[in-house]
Amino acid sequence: MKKILIALTLVIASIGAAADTWSPQATIGLVNVGTRSIEVSGGLTFACNLSGSVTIDAAGNASVGSLSLIEGFACPAIFFNSLPYTMVGNTDNTVTLQEVNMSGVTGHCFGDLTGDFNQATGELSFNNAVLPNVGTGLDCKISGTISTNPQVSFVP
Repeated sequence: MKKILIALTLVIASIGAAADTWSPQATIGLVNVGTRSIEVSGGLTFACNLSGSVTIDAAGNASVGSLSLIEGFACPAIFFNSLPYTMVGNTDNTVTLQEVNMSGVTGHCFGDLTGDFNQATGELSFNNAVLPNVGTGLDCKISGTISTNPQVSFVP
């Protein structure tokens, strides 16, 4: 019985340790760094600008409430569906957007999207981050850097 209680305590502690806390509490703007610097591919590669927002609530939870690709050939024909996406800050200074659902000229892709996060600048960088294709086409890949305004940070 004592071993079961110890194991249960360890499980509860590890669940609590997995939580991240984002700041500041606000609605945060998302834009790409550079002109048409977000590259999206699914067979063909498109250079796009990005626009979106993240909401950080009073508990420090972050979720992407809007996200769109604008400006660039065929970019407005690529859609992010089923928002919001939970945004998780990981202990290795990466950030994961959970259950990203993207469709359009790139095909239909779904999954978690992870990129490197710079705590000093509040920028999130993707380097050929893969979203698996849910049909018969190619996986979708995303590259580029996204800035936050105001600048965000998290404690894993």
